[in-house]
Amino acid sequence: MSGLATLPPPEGPLLGLAEDRSRNQGWPVRAAIAVGVIIGVLAFLVALPADLVVAIIIGILVGVGVGLLVIPASLAAANRNLGGSLVDLDDLPRISALLDVLGSTFGVAPASVRIIDDAIPNAAVVAAKDGVSLILTTGLLSSLSLVEIEGVLGHLLARQRLEAVRRSTIGAGLALLLGPIGRRAGVAHRLTGIGGLFRADEIAAVTVRYPVGLCDALAKMVDGPLPAGGSLFSSSVYETTRWLFVDPSIARRSVDEALGDIDATSVRRAALAEW
Repeated sequence: MSGLATLPPPEGPLLGLAEDRSRNQGWPVRAAIAVGVIIGVLAFLVALPADLVVAIIIGILVGVGVGLLVIPASLAAANRNLGGSLVDLDDLPRISALLDVLGSTFGVAPASVRIIDDAIPNAAVVAAKDGVSLILTTGLLSSLSLVEIEGVLGHLLARQRLEAVRRSTIGAGLALLLGPIGRRAGVAHRLTGIGGLFRADEIAAVTVRYPVGLCDALAKMVDGPLPAGGSLFSSSVYETTRWLFVDPSIARRSVDEALGDIDATSVRRAALAEW
């Protein structure tokens, strides 16, 4: 298992950071254009039997309209389905102190914090129209040590540094809007960004004070409880959006399922343990 993926030497992860940021920044525009073209062509084909000129006009109007609306619709879908209650950081002094230090270290803008009342230790970072939100579970806050929480927050802020938050949130929102198609094997993962979690681990591990914290946090997640009935982590929403979370492998811990998936929690834990 440990041979599935290995992190590079400490100087390696920061190489190519600018290119990663550029690709992630450009992805939403490329996705909007692609979706607009696809839907526009479908609209054109539907209208074509009636009149060629009318079909062209309809195809262009529909394609442009969908292209303009798909990004805000995807962001809204992801945030609406993930939920979480917005909290004042004054009520979470440990988290507030860590974010103050880590925000400066990673060079990222402050994020709001939302809490999901769930015993599963997990966390995500999502983009909204008014900024970025960290989503933490009560299980994470109660079961992880301060160093482990620092590692998890480092992973989330590394995604911000990579400019990957908006890209992955839009991808997950698109998968949600696609319904059953978005839940098909590989579709949501490709839309959210294959390798994105592993890449964030790399950046976090060379940036936080105690890289072992993230490895230990992932180990606790792997050994953590299964979700109860009614939990977000037993729902189709999680199945579609799980690559937004630090632990995307809940109820998928088998070696066969992790094999070949660089973002699987057990694979990333093994890689960090070897580094």
